[in-house]
Amino acid sequence: MARSLQLSFMSMALPPNRALEKIHAGEVVRVYVTGNFASPRHVDFVGRSGVFDAIWFDLEHFDIPTQDLATLCLVARAHPVTTIARLKATDYQVVMRTLETGVGGLMCSMVADAEEARRIVSWAKFNNPKPIAGEITGQRGWNGGNIDSGYAAYPAIDYMRHQNTQTMILCQIENEQALAEAAAIAAVPGVDGLFFGPGDYSVSIGVPGQIGHPAVQGAIERVAEAARQAGKFWGTVAVGQELYERAVKLGAKFLCPGGDLKVMTLGLRELAKTFDVATGTPGAAVAPAKPRYPDPAALTGSRKCAPRADVPPSGFPSPCRNLKLFTRT
Repeated sequence: MARSLQLSFMSMALPPNRALEKIHAGEVVRVYVTGNFASPRHVDFVGRSGVFDAIWFDLEHFDIPTQDLATLCLVARAHPVTTIARLKATDYQVVMRTLETGVGGLMCSMVADAEEARRIVSWAKFNNPKPIAGEITGQRGWNGGNIDSGYAAYPAIDYMRHQNTQTMILCQIENEQALAEAAAIAAVPGVDGLFFGPGDYSVSIGVPGQIGHPAVQGAIERVAEAARQAGKFWGTVAVGQELYERAVKLGAKFLCPGGDLKVMTLGLRELAKTFDVATGTPGAAVAPAKPRYPDPAALTGSRKCAPRADVPPSGFPSPCRNLKLFTRT
């Protein structure tokens, strides 16, 4: 019985990185991001949709414990999607433990220069004594009995080679220093691609949220060129068809149009339309029959409220355009 179980485990092939396969085939990988509402059912729902090729878990801005990340990755394995963990690769243990959850790649935020990129690669790659052509090695610590290894189901060399060749490493370019070093970062062996963070970059140069600003768009072009020269792929966040199509024309292969927050926002707007139709008055439905908040007109002084602008100076539309939200003034 024990031998039969062992043979059953050994007969299962190590899963390929589908996102890398698409990129190598010249296709664009469609990425969904989740952090606010990262849960097993949410991942299952997105995976079942068949719309996305990869799911990006945002560990940088949200507290997703390692054990929870492992659960999310296991759920995702039921679908043809690649999982990506975005994090700040501050030390060896953070990188190692994240990889052992079975993620298909790391998106490393705020990478400053090539030296930092080389350090990340060293933490993420095993010292395989028999590397194949193109396989980059490093000094990753050995466990061999975790999710990424099928719980010690595979020969050590096969497991190490799979991790070294099938785990994506993306370095994020998010400020002027990183942009100046983009070509050097992309040239580091083991770095698979660059990912431009338009939001962080816009903040860093003093035009927060202005993704269409010439300086931001010019930076995207520089990242695209740096990746091209190094023979690597690149990606970015591209919300809306115009930005998406522009990124595709520049050669982007890893694109995220948004994720859980956008889905929730658009879903709420769609539900609100139900009440608009029922009452015949656009927007009337979102006003509750018994207001939960004071009438803004009745408030004075520091408690007075003013309608929130539909499109603030940042250039980002209010997430709930049709909802009558108020901000303190």
